[in-house]
Amino acid sequence: MRTSMMNKPKYMAFMKTAFALTFFLALFTGCQDNERELQDTEQQLDSLSQELSRYKKTADSLKALIEKGDIAANYPIYFGKEFDSIEDPKEMIKTALKKHPEIIPLDPVVGGSMQFREVKVLTNDWVLGIYDDGHIQGKSIYRYKLQPNGRLEFEHVTSAEPQE
Repeated sequence: MRTSMMNKPKYMAFMKTAFALTFFLALFTGCQDNERELQDTEQQLDSLSQELSRYKKTADSLKALIEKGDIAANYPIYFGKEFDSIEDPKEMIKTALKKHPEIIPLDPVVGGSMQFREVKVLTNDWVLGIYDDGHIQGKSIYRYKLQPNGRLEFEHVTSAEPQE
């Protein structure tokens, strides 16, 4: 019995040491996993930040085009093969946009109704729509695409806030 009593403190010290080593090993492994997760998250954040920066630059460039005024100079635009059978693509695009006042992002005031007053085809992808309700005016750039059924689909890209 005396031998076992003398070994008990050694056994307890061994168990404490084994427990401490196991604890620190688990903690270290957990920290490494957390560090990997943190690095992955930081990479995703960097990637999303770069993408957001590109979108912001595009939006800023488009807003600058809106403010510039007469940006649809008399330069030829190649609309692509899908427009080959259309006699006057610019006129078709202008007319089609004017038929969709519901895509104007500005709400009318004082009982007016928003309408496109002027439309300028900028490129083979973008069109500038200038609209008002008789009281307030706005400008927006839309992306357009000719659908297989021959109809144009418009997507709002950016707008200039109305001047008060």
